[in-house]
Amino acid sequence: MASVPVSHLILFIASLVIAAGVVGTITTGVDRVSAAVDDAGLDATEQLRTDVTFISDPSAGVYNATEGNVTLLIKNTGTYRLAPDGSDLDVVFDGGYVRPSKLSGELVSVDGANAWSRGDVLRLTIEVSEIDGVNGGLADGDHRVYLSVNGDEELFQFRVGGN
Repeated sequence: MASVPVSHLILFIASLVIAAGVVGTITTGVDRVSAAVDDAGLDATEQLRTDVTFISDPSAGVYNATEGNVTLLIKNTGTYRLAPDGSDLDVVFDGGYVRPSKLSGELVSVDGANAWSRGDVLRLTIEVSEIDGVNGGLADGDHRVYLSVNGDEELFQFRVGGN
């Protein structure tokens, strides 16, 4: 008769161990989901606060054939502070990704700033002579510069040569 309470006690202890394992697993999963939601919230905030705008005039001759580069003026119109050299930017020129080594940025509206803040203007220079498929300069016709930073996307179109 003593074997019945002992077997019940063993089953009770086993069920407690299993319950503790399940609770530990669920707690870990909830923590991971909570961290993912926090990260997504920070990313969304960063995207909402980021906004840049091209202020260059497409008809003002942004392409310098002598030096083989395109120079654009970009204004930070958002509240998110960006790198003062434009290293946060992803640039696509005429459908081809421009490597960061072929870009150079300089703040022109502020001297010695540590960040590209709201209202500041960045002079972005793209070395088009170094881009794959562009030999001897840009061909006459329409060209596009696509810019992306923290989810904000901008398009700049300009023409080289003729009307």
